[in-house]
Amino acid sequence: MADSHDDLDMWDAAAERYEEVLADESHWRQRLVLRPAVLDLLGEVAGQEVLDAGCGPGFLSVELAARGARVTALDGAQKMVALARQRVATASAQVTVLLADLCRELPLPSDAFDAIACNMVLMDIPEIGTALSEFRRVLRPSGRLVFSITHPCFFMWFWERNQAGNKLFKPVDDYLTIRSDMNEFWGATRHYHRPLSYYIAEMNSARFVVDMLVEPVPVSPRTPENEHVWRIPDFVVIRALPR
Repeated sequence: MADSHDDLDMWDAAAERYEEVLADESHWRQRLVLRPAVLDLLGEVAGQEVLDAGCGPGFLSVELAARGARVTALDGAQKMVALARQRVATASAQVTVLLADLCRELPLPSDAFDAIACNMVLMDIPEIGTALSEFRRVLRPSGRLVFSITHPCFFMWFWERNQAGNKLFKPVDDYLTIRSDMNEFWGATRHYHRPLSYYIAEMNSARFVVDMLVEPVPVSPRTPENEHVWRIPDFVVIRALPR
């Protein structure tokens, strides 16, 4: 098992800024790209037991509860758990929030959930095999796992631009090398780059099969601000089923 303590300490330090950014209505990628795609692949959740794995400050947990799910949310960063509990209380949502590290065995019974959502988490933990194996253990045979990650093919800092400054394309280099890099989006956090083939192999090892893969675009009209994501996707959303 990987040692995730340093990563969780960084997310503790970044938690308040992360919540602030995601709560801002101008942060359209979560609101108009990621969350709609995740919810669409999850499908109907009313009356179902749903695990929000890596819940962060609880935005998705509250949304799932509002759709009628019985939600268990967990995160490995203590500050994220505190923020999620605050958000759940403010919304009077029926959500149980737990502190748990996805790189360790989860404090959950087997065959307990109809669905698992893991939104923008797996690329930020040092190893994913334990998480996927635990998801398979706690998921019912008829259940589904939906997870989103930054698109590993196109997660690079730099865009090639034209003379007007418009984004044209991203130069892709060293895609197949597994590595970690530091990000500074909301404070120092560590990103783990893994090619798509790595995720597929780890899902296979954990006895999942890919049912659907989506490279989502905004649910809003195409604008100059988001035009580039209609050509080069920022994210991948996958639905996997137990086998």
